[in-house]
Amino acid sequence: MKLSNKTSVLILAVLIVVNLAISVFYVTAKQGYHEDELLTYNLANSSKQLDVSGGWSTPEDFNEYLSVSDEHRFDYAQVYRNQIIDASHPPLYYAMVHTVCSLFPNEFNRYFAFSVNVAAMIGILILLYKIGRRVSGSNLWGLTSAGAYALSVACITTTIYLRMYSMLTFFVLAFVWQSIRLYDKNNTISFADCLLTTLIVMLGILTQYYFILFAGLTGLVFLVLKIKERCIKDIFKYAFASIFGAAFALGVYPFIISNVLGGNRGIGSLELSVDPITIVTYLGYKLCTYAQVLAKDLFLNQIWLLVFCVVCAVGAGIYFRFVKKQKLNRAAMFVIIPAIVYFIVISILSPFNSDRYVMASLPLISMIFTLVLARIFSLFRAQGLRLIVPACVLAACAVGFVTVKPYYTYGKTNLYEPQTKQCVFVGTAMLEWNKCIDKLMQYDGTMIVQTDDMSPTLIDELEDFANARGVVTNGKVGEMAKSFMYNGETDKRSSGSLKAVGGDSRLSSLDSVTVYISRLADKDKVIDYITGNTKFKNYELIQADYSFDDFYNWYDYFVETESYCNVYRFSI
Repeated sequence: MKLSNKTSVLILAVLIVVNLAISVFYVTAKQGYHEDELLTYNLANSSKQLDVSGGWSTPEDFNEYLSVSDEHRFDYAQVYRNQIIDASHPPLYYAMVHTVCSLFPNEFNRYFAFSVNVAAMIGILILLYKIGRRVSGSNLWGLTSAGAYALSVACITTTIYLRMYSMLTFFVLAFVWQSIRLYDKNNTISFADCLLTTLIVMLGILTQYYFILFAGLTGLVFLVLKIKERCIKDIFKYAFASIFGAAFALGVYPFIISNVLGGNRGIGSLELSVDPITIVTYLGYKLCTYAQVLAKDLFLNQIWLLVFCVVCAVGAGIYFRFVKKQKLNRAAMFVIIPAIVYFIVISILSPFNSDRYVMASLPLISMIFTLVLARIFSLFRAQGLRLIVPACVLAACAVGFVTVKPYYTYGKTNLYEPQTKQCVFVGTAMLEWNKCIDKLMQYDGTMIVQTDDMSPTLIDELEDFANARGVVTNGKVGEMAKSFMYNGETDKRSSGSLKAVGGDSRLSSLDSVTVYISRLADKDKVIDYITGNTKFKNYELIQADYSFDDFYNWYDYFVETESYCNVYRFSI
């Protein structure tokens, strides 16, 4: 079945509209935020820090922490300084969010960052269609590839997660598409082509550092293919354009090197002697976890379906190459090799087991399986049978949204209906209050304090969690977790401020107060301190924290907005 370019553009527009409608539904329905989503707003908009030593914060204080003030609208120097302090990511995405927020000063709204993701996702779907059409030589299969991703849980998750990964995915696909375009030009790459390549590389690196890995893998494919074809001029132009892009990014933000090599997370400075059996079993667990993430995002949350599709893809590749004697389309190499290698490498190296780290590869992985299915059905002479592929994709997407809950939508909680007017948050050095800001804004006043006493059972729970999933820990998981909680310094302790609760005059005037106690804190000691040093002698649990046992992937536990805390109502 052939589709004209005009018809294809119309269908693509419909796909984009449907995708945006689904994304708007889920972002509107989501309740709460991942802590990094709230950090997006703080790092993009404000230099304000909250008092965690026992002072009281008002809803206005939290709003100032997240929003742009009148005097700092379009203040990109402040955005830049915030990234230097955070030392984790480059500034481009935050600058884009800041731009939108500057149009609505003194307001915090999820749709501000969401609008940046929406713009990126529109670009992603257009590029995916172009790449799919070039690889398959068909408008129909290009649209099917774009549709398979546009209507997937992976796409919606990427769009509603209020971080830079949608924008990263856009620049990754832009670089892949540009590389395919330049590959098609046999020693005719123009200055304009080089300039565009430089711009894409610069903006990609300034969005997220994982772009460097994906671009490197794509460039390697380009290099190998051009060497085979002896197009040396193309190699030099492509390489120099990419290097200039990286150099310009480094010139704009020279902290890239220190961020990539270390950052402020401290894990790179750890001196842990992890034994080989722990490494092997932990890597096995990580790969299995990422397989589960991939199954959830693209295969109806069914591991068996993922395995079946992988077997079919490998089998089809062998059949067409060695039986039908058909070589793989070289443009397809730009899709297959970078996407699969990136997914595997990031699965192994990522600091947490999270879909966000592999989001940039998911559109191309979705395309690989879609085009393999189309290739299999091309063996049938009846043209009508080939329409089974788009029909199957549409049916699978419909089933997916009925049976699978996207990440970052979170659950339902009663914490948005405060039982008291004042609140106390007891956290640790990990700054857990940051993921609860939207809840804390519901109270007239919130006191944030920290305790040095970590949960005495947490390390054992982590060890048991890992052991139950096949990791031979030998105590190393707990050691790594403890080091991470102290930012890479096992002897580091925060300055505890829990004692401020005992002598606070506002608390002494209340009949009841809501108290959040971090899961990482020793809740028994906190409760004993409050009941022993204030007039609040009675307490009841409002909402219990989740259990590790509810999750296969411990990252799932940490992204849940209701986790991290046990919440109590204390009364006299």
